[in-house]
Amino acid sequence: MNNFVTIRLFKMFERVAYYTLQVEGKEQSETDSFFTRFEQEEPLAPDLNLLVAWIQEIGQRRGARARYFRFENAASALPPPARIMAELGNDYCQFRLYCIRLSDEVVILANGGRKVSQTVQKSPELMTHFRFANKIALQLTELTQSGDLLLDGKQIVDMDRIELLA
Repeated sequence: MNNFVTIRLFKMFERVAYYTLQVEGKEQSETDSFFTRFEQEEPLAPDLNLLVAWIQEIGQRRGARARYFRFENAASALPPPARIMAELGNDYCQFRLYCIRLSDEVVILANGGRKVSQTVQKSPELMTHFRFANKIALQLTELTQSGDLLLDGKQIVDMDRIELLA
């Protein structure tokens, strides 16, 4: 059985278009699933709000420059690294939202969760999302290199559905 992933617009800002991934057969996109899981947990609200603020800050003012994303192998993650967060006086954020930064104007948001240990390998909930984001990131890199995935500013051109390879 083939699994397919649809890439769809999540949120458009002045400087960045955020897309999300919808796995065939799932009710929600990966990003919607992330926010749905945590939006009702009051103790986590400050961290979730901080993550949303960074998505808006990057989208509206800063652009999706590589320095604003955490390196996560082939994928990236938000919020930005601690040194960047400190520039604006932000504290530690326990969330990691995995993403694929395709350009300074295009970011695909995936899924994530709470980082409850020093490493992602010791955060079981995160590990699943980490692996998925990296798998998709590798496929998108290959599609970009082959010329099958093209960007035009904030638009992904003629690519809205990909087959999820094993």
